[in-house]
Amino acid sequence: MKLYSAAIVTALGLAASANAAFYLESESNDTQATANFIGSYIAPGDGIVVDGGINSVQAPDEDWFTFTTSNVTQIVVSVFGRPNSNVGDSYLELYDSAGTLLAFDDDSNVGLFSSLEYTTASGGSWSLKVRKFSPQGVDFNYKMIIGLNITPVPTPGAATLMAVGGLLVARRRRA
Repeated sequence: MKLYSAAIVTALGLAASANAAFYLESESNDTQATANFIGSYIAPGDGIVVDGGINSVQAPDEDWFTFTTSNVTQIVVSVFGRPNSNVGDSYLELYDSAGTLLAFDDDSNVGLFSSLEYTTASGGSWSLKVRKFSPQGVDFNYKMIIGLNITPVPTPGAATLMAVGGLLVARRRRA
């Protein structure tokens, strides 16, 4: 029960964000090249909620999701079991667009579910892979919650305005 309560609280927190998105996983998304695209994000506090399932009928079922960010981003991802689903043992991985593994996790979340955090050096395209920890593990449905803390890009107009304001203040002090 605690697992579902934590998932609901987290999902509601993201839904309250001005930029929350909801997706349903769709097959075939078993490779980075065939990943479900879940959006482009530019604002601090953007969030994504994905409902998915790992099903051994499509053996081996690995669910890939790709998204883009505009600037340096703290990516926080948690996988939870969905109600009326088997208790699964998820394994979560984060990749860059070149296919380089950046972060991974097995059991840092509630029970045997995964959670990871990673801060990017710049904006770009990122891919998440959700799979069973073991190919012999049970199938399960999951809810993946992704929080994006994107560093805002200063607008050129604001920087110019601040510089002009600074010059005016400096000039007044001299007089």
